[in-house]
Parts: sequence; C-alpha cells; structure tokens
Amino acid sequence: MNGKSKRGRVDLAPFVGVIGCGNMGAALVRGLVRGRVVPPGRILCSDAQAAKARGLARSLKIRPVRSNAELARNARVILLAVKPQQMAEALAQIRPFLTRRSLLISIAAGVPTGWIERRAGGRSPVVRGMPNTPALVGAGISAVAPGRGARAAHLKTAEKILGAVGEVVRVPERWMDAVTAVSGSGPAYFFYLMGQMIEEGVALGLSRPAAKRLTLATAAGAAALAAQTGEEPAALRARVTSHGGTTEAAFRVFGRGRLGQTLRAGIRTAARRSKELKP
Repeated sequence: MNGKSKRGRVDLAPFVGVIGCGNMGAALVRGLVRGRVVPPGRILCSDAQAAKARGLARSLKIRPVRSNAELARNARVILLAVKPQQMAEALAQIRPFLTRRSLLISIAAGVPTGWIERRAGGRSPVVRGMPNTPALVGAGISAVAPGRGARAAHLKTAEKILGAVGEVVRVPERWMDAVTAVSGSGPAYFFYLMGQMIEEGVALGLSRPAAKRLTLATAAGAAALAAQTGEEPAALRARVTSHGGTTEAAFRVFGRGRLGQTLRAGIRTAARRSKELKP
C-alpha cells in the first residue's frame, strides 16, 4: 500500500483522489505535491464546484475529474475532504466503485468510521483524520484513528498523506471528539487571544503594526519554548510569574473573571458539538 518508489516517493498507485477542494483539501494536495510525496500527475481532484477543482489542478498540475464517481473508479486512496453534511451524498456517488483495495481517509469532523463504512458498502478500510488550519502553512498537526477494517499499512498511508502538512499522532477513535475540540478548533482559541492582546496593546498606546508583531512573536516563542523544553505549561508560566510582578497582577484579574473555567467550558462544548455533527 505504501512502498517506496525509486525516487523515494510513497507508492500509492494507481492514483490518490481528493474529493473536496476547499481550504483543507487544497492544503493537503499542496503538501503532497510540494513535499514530493505523490507525483502531481497521479493526484485526482473533484469538487461540487467544478471551477474550484479546475483552478487547483491548474496551479499544481494535478488532474481534475468530472465527477466523484470518475475519481473513485481510478483512485486507490480517496481523501474525503468534504463537510459532514455532504458526506452521505459523496459516499453514495462513489460506493459502486469501491473495492477492498480502496482506502478511504476522512477528515470530516464528527463523522465516525463505522458510519462511513456502512454507507461505503462495508468493503473498503476507513481511516479517520482530524487536521487543523496551520496545515495551510505546513505547520499543522493531525490525529488519525483506524476504522474496523483498517490495518497498519492503511494507517501508515494516512500518516504519509496528512504528514505532508505537519505532524501526525495516532489515537483511538473514541478520542476524536476531544481531538477536534483541542486541536481542530484550537487554533481559533489562540487567534482570539492574540486578537485581544493586539487590540489592548493598541489601546495602551502601541501602533497596530508594533502590537501585532509583538503579539505574534510572543505566541510563536511561547509555543517553541514549550515544545523544545518539554516542560509543562504550568511550570513555564510559574517561571514568568514573579511575586508582586506584572504577570501575577494579570493572573489575579484572569482568576476573578474565571478565565480558566470559561476556557474549559468552551472546549467541552466544542467536543459535545463534534459528537452532534454526525450526518
């Protein structure tokens, strides 16, 4: 399923097909092409908006097809990059052409592998993935979970594809709603916090460009420090929080406003919503 070619690429013969050319589908295709994981001529794409598929194909020299059915007839690996509410229709279109040799990789939030397996005819192995939007710049992280029929080789193939846009971690499927709430939605939490920091910096007298540069560099540096040291965020925070200092003063206000409790409640709500998204 994923042997190496002579040039070191992953052999996903005959074709990899991508159904859905929105932000995440397009990001994954770009990662596959730019990372030389799959030759462009062996990537097929389709989208309900045909112009979107044609535009992506022109920019990356991949091959657009006229329908999901045509894609499924030719692709061994099929990436389902559609919204949860579009999944049933997409599976109905490709079901007659799926075989035991087909591999379905779904990145639709909240859609279980068992649901996909049943509507795909029960023949094809399914791997469920959850990437996040930093994949757009090759800095994402994805979780993958196998369906009932997926084997080690199928997981490795999914990891190669999602790994083209960042890190990949394997998890049991029962964790996927939590993954969606923590890392799938997670970038938006940080964007919100960064936005608030920028606005308050401007209110305190900084120019907007200076406030933005300071905030973004601080966010990137904090993430890099946590990743490189391996220390718990609470320990790193304690180092910055001197007794009687500015950070301690800020956290007294955060505590009074129950910021921690609010964040935890929001993340739990996102996880519940993930459970509700099944078509």
